[in-house]
Amino acid sequence: MGLDQISFLPADVSSQAFNRAEPWDEPRQHEILPERDELPELQAIIQQIITDNPAYFEKGFIAESPAKLKKIGDYYGAFYGLNPFPYKKCNAPWVSAVVEADGTVRPCFFHQALGNIRNAPLSEILNSDRAIHWRKTLDMDKDETCRKCVCYLNLSPAATI
Repeated sequence: MGLDQISFLPADVSSQAFNRAEPWDEPRQHEILPERDELPELQAIIQQIITDNPAYFEKGFIAESPAKLKKIGDYYGAFYGLNPFPYKKCNAPWVSAVVEADGTVRPCFFHQALGNIRNAPLSEILNSDRAIHWRKTLDMDKDETCRKCVCYLNLSPAATI
């Protein structure tokens, strides 16, 4: 296919991201989540990918590390109470912003909107009292959206995208 890199993340089933008006209820989530009894097979497939393709990890073709890839199974296991949601080191709300096609501005893809660029400049939205307060008070270990998040964005201060 001529790809330079592939990335694997769990499917987000708990947020309002991806243009959902409301988060999905549990029955809808289970239409996407692997079944509990499928988790060992998922873990085995992930391990096989790791075992059979070390060069893909070394060369960066698979974006995630083997350890991060293994967290996919842990993520799904958390929905069944088998383990906590995996820890994620993420600084997206402090180093990035999402501007959606309709102008909606979010601190990251999965959190509530802070404003809309059709109503105010981006810099004004990101530096508003509301946005600053939100970032200052966000506790990622306790915030339900962060705990269940599938993203692992953690940019260094000098990073460029």
